[in-house]
Amino acid sequence: MLDRLTPRGIRIRLFLTCWIVFSLHFATDFVREHYLVVSIVEDHSYRLDRFYGLHVDIFQNPPRAKVQGAHHGANPGISMLAAVPYFLLRPAVDAVVERELARRSPADTTTVYRDDRPRRVEFYRQVRQRGLDIRFGLVAAITLVFCMAPLSAGGVVLVHAVLERLQFARGRALGLALLYAFATPVLFRSAYLNQNLALGVAAFGAFVLVWNPGGLAPWPLRPRFLLAGLLGGFAFLCDYSGAILMGLVGCYAWWRRAAETSPGSAFRDSLWYGLGTVPGILLLWHYQWASFGNPFLPPQHWMAPVEWIEVGYQGVGGFTPELFRMLLLDPRFGLAVTAPLLTLGFLGPFVARGRRSPVPFRETLAAAVLSLALVIFFSTVQYTRLQWVTGIRYLAAIFPFLFLAAIPVLMRLPRVLFAALAVVSVVVSWSLAMARNQGTVLDNVERVFLGGFQLPWLTVLSKLSTQYAPWLAQVSPLPLFVLAGAVIYLIWRLEAPWRATGD
Repeated sequence: MLDRLTPRGIRIRLFLTCWIVFSLHFATDFVREHYLVVSIVEDHSYRLDRFYGLHVDIFQNPPRAKVQGAHHGANPGISMLAAVPYFLLRPAVDAVVERELARRSPADTTTVYRDDRPRRVEFYRQVRQRGLDIRFGLVAAITLVFCMAPLSAGGVVLVHAVLERLQFARGRALGLALLYAFATPVLFRSAYLNQNLALGVAAFGAFVLVWNPGGLAPWPLRPRFLLAGLLGGFAFLCDYSGAILMGLVGCYAWWRRAAETSPGSAFRDSLWYGLGTVPGILLLWHYQWASFGNPFLPPQHWMAPVEWIEVGYQGVGGFTPELFRMLLLDPRFGLAVTAPLLTLGFLGPFVARGRRSPVPFRETLAAAVLSLALVIFFSTVQYTRLQWVTGIRYLAAIFPFLFLAAIPVLMRLPRVLFAALAVVSVVVSWSLAMARNQGTVLDNVERVFLGGFQLPWLTVLSKLSTQYAPWLAQVSPLPLFVLAGAVIYLIWRLEAPWRATGD
């Protein structure tokens, strides 16, 4: 089947497949980044005053700040990007919300949410009473379907394009790309707006543009480096951890050019990458100035006191072996537990060195070092301990890098071992994406095997069915899985409308 498709046709179908599957596993979590989306679009402001009290990360600026009001302790990059689809679809959202609120009786104060987590129940009660429940649900869906899901799907396509340029056979390149999408926590983290995975996709895009395997980006060096810098700057705009990836990709740009030309010329060329990062840095400084009155201090500098804030600078201190162990081995969110396949990436440089490797040694080493650097950084961040609330998150940025570094190891595994690892990884990944239980990874797997197939948004709607539609309490996700499977089958089997343009 693949033989009749052009590379472009495969990439389009791969993108649509991942987009559908990521969207189907939509999680209804309304995170802090969503509030800024709403504020940017509806209030044309970064202030979150009207949402104060709805999220623990929204705080009132302290008196020492030159600007007052409520804000949250995160960078704005992913919220700014997600504001675009909400801006375009806001008229439709307003119409739905107005119709629903007009239908409700003033005496209707029903707020049944059948959940054993008191904070979530209280959040829903407040949101329902303020008439924000429908709007928040639609905003969460829009930002997932039209921002996070296509962004993650684009990351999968980028991985596939790299493998294709590394001369992998069509079937193998596609299989590995699907493995990256569905056998790693990419599926789990793509379920709602998340800055960590977004900055990882951006930083990996910057890395690939600098590398340019097989002439993947057919542009001169300076425009490529400039665009790579723009992506690196966006990673920084999404989160301060993005500064590490942004800086290390810049170092990689110099290292790669130094192997082709003189160190001085390599340095001058890499300055184009640095120039590209400037817009993202300036936009972050603008946000911090407008929100807190100081362009250079991070949002975390102003946030209200929380647990561990006294450690180091606002909870960021020295390297802590315990945090390093948790990041890798904690049964709730450890990398080795949630993504056993990806951990092979740390062995990649040892396998690629001195042997014929499908991924060049320099790029394997760079990807592994980038990943290790972020693990070490988050081993200094005390808030790593809170990852159990939403599952593996902080290390989401290294998923594409570690997968690339793992390929030399995967290609040397015996077929039986490779197949077993792939099956286990898919089971873990899909179970996490379906159940989203705050317990251990094993708890999530057990919940799926004992309770059957699930979809996060359908699970939440069943708990809220009293307010909206009682029949939702009994809806099975199986017809939706069958429908999605049928659509994906047709995507790969039928002639495509872009056939006339080269497919």
